[in-house]
Amino acid sequence: MARLRLRADGGRQVHRTPFRPLRTELKGFGSRGTLAVPPDGGNNRSNRLYPSATATRPRSGRAACGVIAAVSPALRPFRPADLRRQVLLQHLAVSPDGAWAAYGRRTIEKDEYRSRLWRVTLDRGRPEQLTFADANDLLPEFSPDGRALVFLSDRTERVQPWILPLGGGEPRHVAEIEGLVAAAKWSPDGKSLLLLAPSGENRFLVGDDERPVARVIRDLTWRLDGVGLREQFTSAWTIPTQGGRARRLTEPGHEVVDAAWSPDGRRVTFLADLRDEAGVIEFPQAYTVSSRGGRRRPLATLKGYALSLACSPAGRIALVGVDRADPVGWEHENLYLVEGGSTRQLGGALDRPIGNRTFADTLALGDLLQARAHWLDDETLVALVSDRGGSRPYRFPVDGEPEPLLDDTELVCASLAVGGGRIVVVAADPGNAGELYEVEDGRLRPLTRHGARWLAANRIEPDRISVRRRGRPPIDAWFVPAHGRRRRGPLVLKIHGGPHSAYGPVPFTETLALAHAGFHVLYANPQGSTGYGEDFAHALTGRWGELDSPEQLAVVDWAVREGLADRDRIGVLGLSYGGYMVNWLLGHYPGRFAAAVSENPVTDLVSHFGTCDFATWVGPTAVGARFPHEDPDGYRERSPATLIHRNKAPLLLLQCEGDLRCPADQSEIVFGILRGLGREVEYVRYPEEFHIMVATGRPDRRVDRLERILDWFERYL
Repeated sequence: MARLRLRADGGRQVHRTPFRPLRTELKGFGSRGTLAVPPDGGNNRSNRLYPSATATRPRSGRAACGVIAAVSPALRPFRPADLRRQVLLQHLAVSPDGAWAAYGRRTIEKDEYRSRLWRVTLDRGRPEQLTFADANDLLPEFSPDGRALVFLSDRTERVQPWILPLGGGEPRHVAEIEGLVAAAKWSPDGKSLLLLAPSGENRFLVGDDERPVARVIRDLTWRLDGVGLREQFTSAWTIPTQGGRARRLTEPGHEVVDAAWSPDGRRVTFLADLRDEAGVIEFPQAYTVSSRGGRRRPLATLKGYALSLACSPAGRIALVGVDRADPVGWEHENLYLVEGGSTRQLGGALDRPIGNRTFADTLALGDLLQARAHWLDDETLVALVSDRGGSRPYRFPVDGEPEPLLDDTELVCASLAVGGGRIVVVAADPGNAGELYEVEDGRLRPLTRHGARWLAANRIEPDRISVRRRGRPPIDAWFVPAHGRRRRGPLVLKIHGGPHSAYGPVPFTETLALAHAGFHVLYANPQGSTGYGEDFAHALTGRWGELDSPEQLAVVDWAVREGLADRDRIGVLGLSYGGYMVNWLLGHYPGRFAAAVSENPVTDLVSHFGTCDFATWVGPTAVGARFPHEDPDGYRERSPATLIHRNKAPLLLLQCEGDLRCPADQSEIVFGILRGLGREVEYVRYPEEFHIMVATGRPDRRVDRLERILDWFERYL
């Protein structure tokens, strides 16, 4: 029997943006196997692949930051089955004295994910494996004295808290908690744990759990992609580290999305939406409650929502969230300091979002799912900031302006942790997977070498380009040449989801598989993407498809002008909003593409309003109207299905059956129209999978997906 599915946070998912998950389902974590590595270990910087005259990225920046560029002297083909060699480093923690970093290393074994915990000294040493069970060990956190780790594991077939003594000995199960535990945090005295776990009270069920009579639903928030039916909310609990009875601190009628101890351990700060309107859309705010339970009291309120919180050693509270009323996805998540009952934004002039917004399936989702800030000391916070397809750590003084801790804007940092005044990240440079580094004097000092080795022999570094249409801002794009060589060949345009997310210089496995199969791959960050300022992201509001399609086509035209592609051998590929754009382009620009692959798309905005888990968020950003009756013509005009009958290009539709963000009816509408018209169309369904199977799905299904994408473009391009 397959193991339990695990999520990046250990068992809970909260989405705040329609097509950018802040937490998402992962089915395990980390890989083992024989890795093909060049003789120099992948660190020979003199062997850069195809240094291109058109690349705009300065080559000197990476060396200055000390990133290991694992470039193989001989390019080895990347096949779909090579995905099974994938390794992900994730879930960082740094000990309170700054001496050690702990992390998870996810591998794929017998088509199942496994994650083991490792640690490495920050004073130059080799990584040491800490756990060895045939299980998924996740989210380590050092005890206040640094002598133990608490972590989550599915060793008992349910994600539960465990404690590992670092001086020797086996992990100890703290207690059996009903449901899947999402987080475990030490109390300041090390005697208790703060847990996020199911409330224990059902919301909808009528009758017995095993033989339900009915489910009575009154909230729009009754389902969530990656979770399914939200029968129970998540509550904050405390439990003694030596075991015993757990105490619930928060009411069962609302979802707790984050929580933290006060420095004296007497109170717990948590984020939840306590409004009656939370049944339509949840906008969490900050509250505090005694660690022994009792009446809560409000701590701070943002006009939008609070996503995460951090408490300093002196008790200062920082929030990451949105301070605009009625947010719908394009708004930046910023950093705020709680002062009294109000908040003050830090780094307001930066005009960049907190967290990593660059999505790729070769990096752990980390900060992409829940952006966080970390207290370096009582006067300074550290957080990742997204900028133009990259992300890097910034220092945010409580009084003063933020400053980047690294100069290289082409890095993508997926995770960050601090301890003892030291900063550790999981980072990748262009074309690479992630490794652990310490941020030290403006440089990255390597701590590990077993996170990116699996990719070293297949690595192709993308060329960054800039394309501009008259009257529009410049658009960043990346070109991945087939076999690492810039010469004429078939081209696939890859379109990111969101739409308020970003691509960057780190690879997707399908990008690698296509490039190694002989296809150039081109992807861009058109207007609507994040990391370019709020105005750039907001410009797409109410103009889905209309605004960004000319920019996507301009990128393709660049490749044709450069002699890299023929107009009759161009394909298009996209997931989520990228799938929306695939269907939009096929219907509005028939004949421009010779073949297409659409994955988990939105195609009909009216039906999507009724089947999506975020019904009231999509209309305002897609059309400019929250409900279909407010602008029925706009809903119809913005729906790709309206004109899909004009398409004659072969279309492959990939659909996850469990997707609640872009449900199966959206693919089926297009399939029904095209199949009924006798067009070349194929519909593939993946059982059980949620929205972003591309990164979190069962490994054999991810391999099958890659094989089908390659086969489709090989047949028709």
